[in-house]
Amino acid sequence: MPEPQQPQAAPTLAPVDVPARPDDAVSRGLEILATVYHYNHWIFDQVREHLGKRVVEVGSGIGNITQFLLNVDEVVCLEPFEPYCRHLRSRFAPHRNVRVVQGAIEQCPGPEVPAGQFDTVVCLNVLEHIEDDVSALRRMRELLAPGGRVIVLVPALHFLYGQMDRALGHVRRYSRRSLRGAFRQAGLRPVSARYLNALGMLGWWWHGRVRGRTVVPVGATRLFDRMVPFLAAWERLVPPLIGQSVVMVGQA
Repeated sequence: MPEPQQPQAAPTLAPVDVPARPDDAVSRGLEILATVYHYNHWIFDQVREHLGKRVVEVGSGIGNITQFLLNVDEVVCLEPFEPYCRHLRSRFAPHRNVRVVQGAIEQCPGPEVPAGQFDTVVCLNVLEHIEDDVSALRRMRELLAPGGRVIVLVPALHFLYGQMDRALGHVRRYSRRSLRGAFRQAGLRPVSARYLNALGMLGWWWHGRVRGRTVVPVGATRLFDRMVPFLAAWERLVPPLIGQSVVMVGQA
């Protein structure tokens, strides 16, 4: 009789082989986030009810959110960084509904990601990296079939902008008002908008503005992850007036 398998311990860093520079805050941040299940699932919960059957994920990274999208008919992972694409193809190889396309939203629509073929575009913590965000949103809209939806999550509140934002390549942070304006300029009708993660503002301000760090330390991230189930429950009962992120859904 075979012995029962022992549960594996959580990895210290993500199981991803990328040629990250020692000062590459983006790769380091993705590696750390790959170890915090509760936080990633909380982010997925923000988009779950709006998902259709054919989804484009803009900026899939190493698949921290992609892992929750596998129940739809088709997932197109749009990712510009070739080492991340290589990892995504390996990680999701058993899933025939996942297709990895190397490229950026600025190159869409195109032969591999055609216009008018999708009912959902998901863009989580990516839009803030793009100089012309309205143009990027317009291209996301062009990918949608009539009535399709664009779901965006971005860093919120300009006063939190600090060293971590600069290291991560953030062009800006948003308010609900500024993001709503960008949606409307892109031809998207905002249907919902809310702030998320009020507690996270304190950590971002402390580590990025006060301490001048380029990433939140692993220990602090994991401590926060253990608090996420309670924070998520609280914010469902009492939606925050401000938060570390803002989530918006727009309809074509």
